Amino acid sequence: MKSGFSLAQNPRLWVGILLLALFIVLLTASLMHKHQAELLASDKLPTFESNSTLFTPETTVKTAPIGKNTLGQPLRLSQALRWDFDDIILQHQDKTTSLENLLSTLASTLDLSAAAHAKLAALFQRYRDYKIAIASLKDASPAIDGDIDLTMTFDFIEQAHLLQQSYFSALEIDAFFAKDNKYDQQAFERLRIRQDSSLTREQKAELLAHQISQLDEEERRAITPTLMANDISAYLEGTSPHSDLITGINADMSQEVLERVQATQKNNLDWQNKVTLYQNYQQQIAHFPDTEQQQALAQYQQQQFTPNEQKRLTVFVNHPELIKP
Repeated sequence: MKSGFSLAQNPRLWVGILLLALFIVLLTASLMHKHQAELLASDKLPTFESNSTLFTPETTVKTAPIGKNTLGQPLRLSQALRWDFDDIILQHQDKTTSLENLLSTLASTLDLSAAAHAKLAALFQRYRDYKIAIASLKDASPAIDGDIDLTMTFDFIEQAHLLQQSYFSALEIDAFFAKDNKYDQQAFERLRIRQDSSLTREQKAELLAHQISQLDEEERRAITPTLMANDISAYLEGTSPHSDLITGINADMSQEVLERVQATQKNNLDWQNKVTLYQNYQQQIAHFPDTEQQQALAQYQQQQFTPNEQKRLTVFVNHPELIKP
């Protein structure tokens, strides 16, 4: 009998060894997988402490706002902000300081966030464009070195309001121009009452008095000079007794005031005569060919009217109802 150990002679032992080896392999694989999972769970993206010194104007994109941080104040719309914009424009013109620096100073004063600073810069740019457009509109407005036609003046105001809608949102218009627009609207209403030919003089006076009674003290003070002028004119024309004046002027008018108003009345009559003569001349050359007629009228205007009067003439010709009989 041979001595020794043979796996072939003991198949159960062979199977046991295989199962043990398989268990060791599986256990090792399981431990490795667990270790990898723990590593992935503890692995985090690197973090950096924020450093405001990194965000200097030199390292910031030019289109990005210059702000202290993202925790500043939001941009608040107000009439005061509009005044700030006007101050910036004046400082830029007087001291040739860059607009970017002036806006940065304003943003710092208001403690704006970076996002609010960007909105501030965009709003200022639109406000500046609006001011340029208004300046262009004023070039075509009536000159102030002579008589000013009310119709042309209010037409200018209406165009200015349309420009506001072109450059600003409703909220921005309310913040920037609410008081001015309210005053303009009230003036428009008074003008419509005065020019309504279907109303008698007494009805106009009653409607005007009611409209004025709705104004607050500040608004009433703003239009007091105009009301006094209207009252004086009505008194001199003899269309309103002294005791019935809208503004309740109880003191007698001085001789100086009377002379000034009478001079104004004379100027108005002279103007109406000039317009009447122009209309007569139009009728006289009505049979001319169109080209010759236009040339003749242009020559007549240059000879008989100043540049400002020519603007007024256009309004009166298009609206003959403005000419008093």
